[in-house]
Amino acid sequence: MPFREYAQFFGPEDLKTLTAAFDATWQELSASNPDLSTEAKIALMKKKLAHRILVSATAGGVRDMETLKEHALRSLGGDFRLSDEQTCAPEIA
Repeated sequence: MPFREYAQFFGPEDLKTLTAAFDATWQELSASNPDLSTEAKIALMKKKLAHRILVSATAGGVRDMETLKEHALRSLGGDFRLSDEQTCAPEIA
């Protein structure tokens, strides 16, 4: 579960929604992004995705799975492509 460390800030239902949004968005991203060819690129994209969902849920107050998914896909925009130098995933603060 990508949001386990944030459990103190969200209720059980919210965590289920965040996780469902992450899983649904990841399924779409991984199916449409042939550039996810290495474990490092996959890890980087998953961290970016989790961060986008957290931002929408915290700063935006969004708790709807489909809306979280839409926001994440829209905000990733050009990040669907990962260059070779983007192999280290930054920490989510």
